[in-house]
Amino acid sequence: MKLHKSIFTTLLCLMIKFSFSQYSDWQYFEMNGNECRIFVTKGNSRLIVPANCFEYNGKIYNGKLIISYREYKDQADFILGGLDLRYTVNGKLMYMQSGGMFEIIVTKDNNKGKELIFAANKTVTVKFAIDPDFDVAGLEPFYYDRKTSNWKKITRYGNDDRSNKPVSDNNSDLWQDNPGIIANSGDFNDNMDVDCYYISVVDKNDPTRFVDSLICPGVYSVLDNRYNQYLTDQAFKTMQIDKMGLYNYDKIFEEDNSIPLYVKLKTKDGKKLEITDRLFVVYKKSNTTIYFYPSDIDSNFKLIPRNDIVLFVYNNDGTIYKVPDNFWTNIDLRTMRNKTIDIPFDKLKLATISKEQFASVTGIK
Repeated sequence: MKLHKSIFTTLLCLMIKFSFSQYSDWQYFEMNGNECRIFVTKGNSRLIVPANCFEYNGKIYNGKLIISYREYKDQADFILGGLDLRYTVNGKLMYMQSGGMFEIIVTKDNNKGKELIFAANKTVTVKFAIDPDFDVAGLEPFYYDRKTSNWKKITRYGNDDRSNKPVSDNNSDLWQDNPGIIANSGDFNDNMDVDCYYISVVDKNDPTRFVDSLICPGVYSVLDNRYNQYLTDQAFKTMQIDKMGLYNYDKIFEEDNSIPLYVKLKTKDGKKLEITDRLFVVYKKSNTTIYFYPSDIDSNFKLIPRNDIVLFVYNNDGTIYKVPDNFWTNIDLRTMRNKTIDIPFDKLKLATISKEQFASVTGIK
């Protein structure tokens, strides 16, 4: 039993290492610790960072720092990022449907990437951009606890009285684009007017470049057009974070009408399909990824009778085996409850490919 567990753990570590090697779309923002800055990410989200927000060795850090940030927006991101969407409620294993995830780490710029921590009573406001077509009703914020490998539900303010205060219809209040509205934000850069501040915006013509827009609110000035264009046709969820790590906007994925099945996984030539990682189930119209380890397949396999099923194996050596799309047109899952079904898989090319190619090859998109 111990040997089996050891082998499983080794395979899992290999899988995670391989998966993360396929996804490294970090964005980097530079600032000084005593500045108050706003950054717009490539994914159209906003990071609102107050002054004197971080500590190092028990003291407020005012030197140059780097904010490392990345977003996971869809199923290909979740799989290639090695991310887990499992969530246990009252002992019952469930899956979460995600509105998107983001990961953030803040480090010193001049000391081999020494990680900073949040100062007391300081938070970074993240206005996360959600796909406009995604139904945001029911989304709740979660934080991934790496020590327990579990998602923890969090709230924006908890029982704080601020949660009950109305928001004005002033443009800067609605979007929190003015760092002055952030409590305890500190002084602005001494080299700029006290009423002005910078917003760093991704250059549409060069996604690797950020353009600093100087904003001076008042009747004589409006938001810079390069920034204002980001506010249209976009849904946002706001979270105030006080620790580094991985965050998620989720709601429980409903599987109440799923059909339990006994399945035999086979290659195109009829041999048993050997799985060294996981069997993934993706419903293209729902932003979640469901997976089964080899030990789960015999006892806990189930599918929802839908017409957008994608079933594939993504082994830790990079090989992909996928169920042909036309397989689902010849079967009615509603008539297969607790029955045995042979599921054929075609072997595809090695997955040392881009996210876009991976999504295309697997049929996620």
